[in-house]
Amino acid sequence: MREFFTKFLKGALWIVRRTVGLFSPYVTSFERKVGKFFRRIRSTTAEATVQRGLLELMDENLIVVNLWMETKYKGYKYLTKRTRRRLYENVEKFVSVFKKESSGGAPSVEHIGKILQKKGLSFPTGDEEKLLYLFQIMDFLRPGRYYRYLKTASFSKLLADPTRETLEGDCNQIVTLYAYLYSLKFPLSDLRIKLLPEHVCLHFRGIDIEATNATFHNYKEDYQILPITEIISTNLLDLADFREEVRQINPRDMVKSSQLAYAISSLKELVTKNLNIAYRNLAISAMRSKNFKTAIYYFSKVGDRKSLQAAYHNAAVHYLKSNNFSRARYYASRSGNKDLERNIRRNEGVHYYKNNRVEKALKVFRSLGDRDMERACYQKQYNDLARRVSSVRTLDDARKHRSTYRKMLDIAVKIGDSRLQRGVRETLDKL
Repeated sequence: MREFFTKFLKGALWIVRRTVGLFSPYVTSFERKVGKFFRRIRSTTAEATVQRGLLELMDENLIVVNLWMETKYKGYKYLTKRTRRRLYENVEKFVSVFKKESSGGAPSVEHIGKILQKKGLSFPTGDEEKLLYLFQIMDFLRPGRYYRYLKTASFSKLLADPTRETLEGDCNQIVTLYAYLYSLKFPLSDLRIKLLPEHVCLHFRGIDIEATNATFHNYKEDYQILPITEIISTNLLDLADFREEVRQINPRDMVKSSQLAYAISSLKELVTKNLNIAYRNLAISAMRSKNFKTAIYYFSKVGDRKSLQAAYHNAAVHYLKSNNFSRARYYASRSGNKDLERNIRRNEGVHYYKNNRVEKALKVFRSLGDRDMERACYQKQYNDLARRVSSVRTLDDARKHRSTYRKMLDIAVKIGDSRLQRGVRETLDKL
C-alpha cells in the first residue's frame, strides 16, 4: 500500500510540474533564475551588487542571459518557448563542433607573438594559455567559415545550427558569443570591452580583438575600456533587428530595460537619456489610460515640470467629470492653476445645487464669494418651505406652521428680497 501511494504521489507531482511548466514563461530553471535576478534590479540598486550578480550569471550561461533579455526587452515575436528550446539545442551542437575543431591544439606562442608585433602589440606574459584559447575562438569564428557579419542582427541569428546554417551577428552579438565560448574554460572577469564610435570590440590585457573579422587590433584613440558586464547594457540599448516582427513592448518593460542598463552600466550619462525616455513613454502611456498617479510619478522622475502640470490638470478634469470632487480638487491644487481650482469648486457647488444638497452647495459658494449662487440656494430653500405651506387655507392651519414662516422670513432676509420679507411678516403678524 505504501509503495502504491508513493508512486501515486510521484505521478501527481509530475503532472503538477508538467502543468505549471506549460503556463510558465521559462524554458529552463536557469531562465527563471535570470528573470528573477533582473526583476529585482532597480535603477537605485548598487552598481557593485549588480555587477557581481550579473557576472555570476554570465559565467554560468551567457547565452541564456542574453537570449532571455531579447525575449523580454526586445519583443521579438518569434522567440517562443519552442524556438528558445531549439536555439539552446543549437548552442550545444555549436559548442560540440567548436571543441572538436579546436582539439588539435592552438598555434604556438611565437606565431601569435609575431601577429601581435605587427600590430604594435606585445604578448601578455602569464596569460599565454588564455590568449591561445582566444585565438582558437577567433580562428573558429573568422568570417566565411561559420560566421558572417550582419549589421543590427538579433542574437538568435548567431544561435543557428552550425552544421546547416551560417551564424550571423553584429558587433555586440559576436562579442557576446566570443565571451560565451571563453567562459566555457576561463572566468569572464578576464575580459573587457572597448567602446568605439557606434561599435564595440573585445579587449584582453591591452589587446583589442575585432570579433567581426577575427583580427587583433591596437586602437590608439582614448576609447573607454569597460568590464565585460557592460556588453549586457550595450545589448539592451542596441537597436532591434528591423527584419524581425516585434510585439508592442509594455512601457513598464521598456522602463525595466532602461533601469537595467542604468544599473549595469558605469556610463551613467549615456544611459540616463534612455532611462528618461523610457520614464517619459511610460508616463504618457499611463496618462492615456487615465492612470494619473503613475504618470505623475514618472514625469516627476524625469523632472518635466510642464508635462507634470499637464498631468495634474488632466487628472483634475477627469475626476471632475466623474464628480469625484475631492480628487479633482487635490490634483487642481497641485497643478498651480488657480482658475482650474475655482472652476472645480464652482462645478462642485452647482452639482450639489442641482441635486438638492443645498447646505453643501451654500458652503461651496460662500467659500467662493459667489453671491448670486448663494441667493439661488436660499431661493431654493425658500421655495421648498413655501411648498410646505402652500395648502394652508385658515389661520388655525397657519399657526401650526409658525416655525416654517419664521424660517422663510430668515431666508428672505438672507436673499435680500424686501417683497418676500414683507409678505412673510404680514403673515406672522396675523398669527
